[in-house]
Amino acid sequence: MIDYDQTLLESTRTHRERLTAAFVHGEQRNRRTVNSNLRRLTGSIVLGAVLCAACLGTGFVLNILQTQREDKAVAAYRAAIAASPLEPGERLAEDQDSGLLIDTTTGTLIDPRTGFVIDPDTGWATDPQGRIIDPRTGWFVDPETGLRTDPATGVTIDPDTLDVVDSESDGNK
Repeated sequence: MIDYDQTLLESTRTHRERLTAAFVHGEQRNRRTVNSNLRRLTGSIVLGAVLCAACLGTGFVLNILQTQREDKAVAAYRAAIAASPLEPGERLAEDQDSGLLIDTTTGTLIDPRTGFVIDPDTGWATDPQGRIIDPRTGWFVDPETGLRTDPATGVTIDPDTLDVVDSESDGNK
């Protein structure tokens, strides 16, 4: 039995292939035998290679930027540890044990950079938002883990090893 729809579809496909071959190759009939799928395959391979190179390049650049950000945070932590601008004033004297300022009238330890009162047991200050701060560096402290977070970049590091800690995996964000 003859399927007229199938015959029409095959006829239309053949007609399109002939028109495409005539348009691409002109009047030279011996070149019309080139399979159009070969060009599609070649184009797909080239497109796949370009996409792979773009993904690889993007990953490489993002890794470099992340590494630079982490290195900058570790360098800032080291610089903040090294710089300790303690200056005694009128009613403030330098505490010999802690190196901080002590209010001679109340006996409380005071952070010279921020003016926050220091807890004598831990040596940390609490800012008005309730965040715990290491007064030597100005970095936020997680009291449970002891990790430090740079307030400028948000990078969290371990102060003992100076390794950057992935805050998403620890849940400390």
